[in-house]
Amino acid sequence: MKPRALPPVSALALALLFGACEKEITVDVPATEPRLVVEGTIEPGSPPIVILTRTQSYFAPTDLNAFTQLFVKNALVTVSNGLVTDTLDMVCSSMLTDAQVLLAAEATGLDPQLLASADICIYSTTDPAIFGQEGGVYDLHIEAEGHTLTATTTIVPAVPLDSLWFRLLDQDGSDGDDSTGFVWARSTDPAAPDNFYRVMTRRLNLGTDGLAQDPTFAAPLGSTSNDEFFNGQPIEFIIARGSSSFSDPDDRGSTFLRGDTVAVKLISIDKATYDFYRSYENNVATQGDLFTQPANVRSNISGGLGVWAGLHAFTDTLVCEP
Repeated sequence: MKPRALPPVSALALALLFGACEKEITVDVPATEPRLVVEGTIEPGSPPIVILTRTQSYFAPTDLNAFTQLFVKNALVTVSNGLVTDTLDMVCSSMLTDAQVLLAAEATGLDPQLLASADICIYSTTDPAIFGQEGGVYDLHIEAEGHTLTATTTIVPAVPLDSLWFRLLDQDGSDGDDSTGFVWARSTDPAAPDNFYRVMTRRLNLGTDGLAQDPTFAAPLGSTSNDEFFNGQPIEFIIARGSSSFSDPDDRGSTFLRGDTVAVKLISIDKATYDFYRSYENNVATQGDLFTQPANVRSNISGGLGVWAGLHAFTDTLVCEP
């Protein structure tokens, strides 16, 4: 899991320690009741995918077994599009082949090594009648551990990427860096106001293990935006490399290397989904992660935390050469 930021009480304790204070101070941190957290998505042509977890105490164990216990099994999860209501199946990683684990990682964003080493369960379906469609409105209903959670999301039209290109950090060579840089993109926002976006990246070039260097798409911090300041206009924007919770801690830079093959998703989302991801990013940047400091995250889940997100992505690929 991600390194956690020190809470105020811990920062105070460190200050007292290094100030050579000899008085022992004991602080009682109140326990909080676990709450259910939803991460659900639905995209055009794809089935709904729902991950259901519990929050945990800041001081709870963080080993693999404890992390696995966050995932909720045997929930009743249904999705409706107004015409069809489908009960999602629980699918656990222990049931999957190695090839299916890789496919599940791509679909969920979960680390393939985690899926292979722990029995993690998600909820989905093979019924095409409930697969996502542009313009569709989807209701989510969950019953788990005595709680009822509901949410609604819409799949809005995708907005194309007009072009992608790679730009070195050191354009004139004065710093001697001729290998690292960022991806840049150009797109044209629709004339109608209130469009909301999220950007994700994935390096497709192979690592030493023969697999894609990034096992899944990941969003860089600050990946969400709206068209408040560029409604109906063409816009150029910079794209940093995304980093997931399970990225190699020694490989968390935000730049790409010359020669990287990069897939970029420009994802169109509705306002409630934008509000969640925007506030979640702010929370991570300033306080910690969703599981420990959820108070400032704007969830669209009634009865719980998290997000039920309709996503419509336009995907393009480039080789990073200036």
